[in-house]
Amino acid sequence: MRENNKKQKRRLWQLMLFSVIIATYNRARYIRATLDSLQAQEFTDYETIVVDDGSTDETMSILQRHRWIRVLRQNNKGPGAARNYGVSQASGEYIAFLDSDDIWFPWTLSTFAKAIEQYHNPALIAAKLKLFWDDQDLAVVKREPVCAEAFPDYYASSHKHYFVGSCMMVVRRELFYNTGGFTERRIYAEDADLAVRFGLVDRFVQILAPVTLGYRQHETNACKNWELLYQGELNLVQQERAGKYPGGDARRRDRLRLITLHTRPFSIACVEHGNPRHGWDLYWKTFCWHLQLVRWKYLCAFPLVAAWYTLRGQSRYDVSQTVEETS
Repeated sequence: MRENNKKQKRRLWQLMLFSVIIATYNRARYIRATLDSLQAQEFTDYETIVVDDGSTDETMSILQRHRWIRVLRQNNKGPGAARNYGVSQASGEYIAFLDSDDIWFPWTLSTFAKAIEQYHNPALIAAKLKLFWDDQDLAVVKREPVCAEAFPDYYASSHKHYFVGSCMMVVRRELFYNTGGFTERRIYAEDADLAVRFGLVDRFVQILAPVTLGYRQHETNACKNWELLYQGELNLVQQERAGKYPGGDARRRDRLRLITLHTRPFSIACVEHGNPRHGWDLYWKTFCWHLQLVRWKYLCAFPLVAAWYTLRGQSRYDVSQTVEETS
């Protein structure tokens, strides 16, 4: 009898569709809302693993009050290492990442599940996001019929300029392992690096409707650290030059579209925020790529924008706004 029960539990465990991975660091202000949105999911075939990356505020005590989640803790190693640790403990067929300051809607996981069924178990799915500063910004978000666009692989979507950040990413667990997971270097854009390494996956699906992710904007967003942002963008360039991304010469143009989707708006944001050195460095490092992609508007406009902001000596743009406008 005990053995039969064990086998039944094992079968139920293996049937789990999603493992939701949340990496968090000093998010006591926002983590409750994130967990509340997750607990409100209509689709229930999932587990939740939260990795506390050495928080020094009340984050850990808040997590411990939520008995329905599995909490792991590590010394501060960065978001890439925290997500990798969470995935190493996961059991779901798919890994769904959620940032600890963002929220899901009640239909989020059910939308992913429908996409998995409709498109025959794609390797990679990207969520549809909406930026918000406070809850009132999300009042316009309504439930809609599931609509998505499918591609043979992620590279095949490069002409559509779809951005796949970590908080938007739903990926088959074995693919995540086979690709090596997130880089554990302390840089940003580690999600962009992983997405490019996913380039040849068997089927990529971009959710077009409904909105499945509320992407919170606030003053402590990680994207305010310009040096780490620069190092992350530089890593994309270096990895491509070193031939680390899949696809060879046959898919080079697709890779360049995806990589410059990140470097182009960031280089402009650098000069707009008083960091012209980083902006110019990325401009010249990707100059030939933009020539090949016939990005004349960028090649001609960047020097003018850089000169304008240098003369003004002030900045107004927000990097996240710039990225959104060019995606």
